[in-house]
Amino acid sequence: MTSSFGLFWPGKEDALNQASLPAKASASKASPTQTDFSHPDGNILYAGDNLDALKSLAAHSPASVDVIYIDPPYNTGRDFLYRDNYRNRREHRSTDHGQWHAQWLSMITPRLILAWQLLAPTGHIFISIGEDEVAHLRMLADELFGQANFANQFIWKKGGTGKNDSRFAITEHEYVLAYARSAESPGFNTDPQGHTTTKYNFHDDKGAYSLVRLDSKTLGYVPSLDFAIHDAEGQEYLPHQPAGQTQVARWRWSKEKVAEHYEDLVFRRGFVYTKNYQKQGARPRSILDGERFGVTRSGRRDAESALGISGIFDFPKPVRLIKYLVDIGGPKDAKVLDFFAGSGTTAQAVAELNEADGGTRTVQLMQLPEPTAKSSAAHRAGFETIADICWARMHAAGLQAQRIELS
Repeated sequence: MTSSFGLFWPGKEDALNQASLPAKASASKASPTQTDFSHPDGNILYAGDNLDALKSLAAHSPASVDVIYIDPPYNTGRDFLYRDNYRNRREHRSTDHGQWHAQWLSMITPRLILAWQLLAPTGHIFISIGEDEVAHLRMLADELFGQANFANQFIWKKGGTGKNDSRFAITEHEYVLAYARSAESPGFNTDPQGHTTTKYNFHDDKGAYSLVRLDSKTLGYVPSLDFAIHDAEGQEYLPHQPAGQTQVARWRWSKEKVAEHYEDLVFRRGFVYTKNYQKQGARPRSILDGERFGVTRSGRRDAESALGISGIFDFPKPVRLIKYLVDIGGPKDAKVLDFFAGSGTTAQAVAELNEADGGTRTVQLMQLPEPTAKSSAAHRAGFETIADICWARMHAAGLQAQRIELS
């Protein structure tokens, strides 16, 4: 995977090799009926190191996941053991920013390699990331996944306010990097609430429509697509050539298609048009801004409402954001994976999406059972580990799920 051009850091080769080493932990079943890595069906929480879980899952069920969403720990110069900025995170004493970047990249690299192996040929992966590592992650993902598979870099407005102590500008956004597994991907699904900038100023019995010129100067000249079309009064129309030029513009339709769909043509002001009818939804857009995508505060409220505990996580992503990504990223029966599950937001997103559209999506989560701080609200509520919080949220979302402990 290495090349003469790309992102390099101390420890990169070891990080690349980590993906091919055997898993250090194995699954222990909590009950005789529980599934294992060879039959990863339904909703599952893998409580353990996600690197081991990914290795085992990739070995037994490669190319089986339709949508991967992850919100990996952001590198802010702190210990990034947790997905969210949990209250007991320890400050690094080092001020070497290069060391922070190297450690973060070495952590994420083998996990991304294994995630790629798990994606189905038509699958998509979405990665939430902040300003500190987005440039590095983009270069790394281009190398691991291939630049040709880059799908989009969404910009999510995480809130209407920001810290006023910024030296230059207040940061109000984060990013979501998206990649398609292969050329077999059909692209993102239509955003059902999306809209276009087109104005549909005309109406007929089929609905609202806009007019689109039938001639084109940009598609490349083809002699067979340069012919005369006559309106009902016999007036002749030809592709409109640029001033002083010939053989540039041509029709978008062939003679046969013009004859077959002649009733759909509109002759107006010296040009020939086709009708572009307004459709429900639109292609997803790269700016995720507004109530429908949620903000940081709504993500916190989602977790608190689901679990009935205040202050359980500082910065979980909003359910609405993940619902949107899962919706555009895969089919209604998609297998969804989140291997930095945190409080289990992705599980709630999948459950709510299924309820809304009748889907049968399933979700697999991976979360390290790191002990909660004894002074935390989560610990006082009886949650001994972060995996326990995630497990509780899966049940709160109404999901029938199984839990596999890695030991």
